[in-house]
Amino acid sequence: MIKEKRFAYILDKLRDNDQVAFAQLSTDLRVSEDTIRRDIEALSSSGLLMKVRGGAIPRSHNPLSFKERIGYLKDDKEIIALKAQPLVKSGQTVFLDGGTSVLTLVSLLPTDIKLTVITNNTAIIPALTAYQGVRLILLGGSYLKESETIVGLTAIKMVENFQADLYFMGICALDTQRGVTANYMEEAELKQAMLRHSGTAVALSTYDKLETYESYRVCPIESLDYIITEVDASNAKLKLFREAGVKIL
Repeated sequence: MIKEKRFAYILDKLRDNDQVAFAQLSTDLRVSEDTIRRDIEALSSSGLLMKVRGGAIPRSHNPLSFKERIGYLKDDKEIIALKAQPLVKSGQTVFLDGGTSVLTLVSLLPTDIKLTVITNNTAIIPALTAYQGVRLILLGGSYLKESETIVGLTAIKMVENFQADLYFMGICALDTQRGVTANYMEEAELKQAMLRHSGTAVALSTYDKLETYESYRVCPIESLDYIITEVDASNAKLKLFREAGVKIL
């Protein structure tokens, strides 16, 4: 069982029982207690539970109560967010664009993270402002209500003033031949600007968006450094993306 699936099981068990024990989880999941201990430590660092002697209990107070922290690990986007977490380091400057996968990533960041975040995604503002160590820079421009994002020439000009360490790109469609595509031309143009001004580009894509395409081209697959999905990286559908030189998580 992959790590993210173990996380989901642990949190579901904790919600039902108010306490979990290393030994029982080790038996249930057929892994060593050391593996369970590392899982619990990772979930504790993410603010999803509290580690105690021999196991874990729910957090009595969650400082990131944005829509009940979007629930515990109930859907695929939360698995994507947990896979993405190790790429984020304190002190970085990060571009975040639109999409619910980006929103989920923000909601599950470590509570003590220190970042400069530059975004056009208005939906993530409430979650970001809950982090004391995050400096938030919101791009200006025209509001695109369909995606709750800011787009246009003003936003692009602002992006050109920065050099980000990381760019987490929300994905509309991802195809090995057609590359990354978007639903709206304005979104595609802003994604291109963020891509040009970032060191590492990470596509957050649910499995159902692989080998699909939309009308507005963003970039070829080779422009991405990572693709993160909710399925195991060895999945056959990801083979062609890996052969294009992209790291798969």
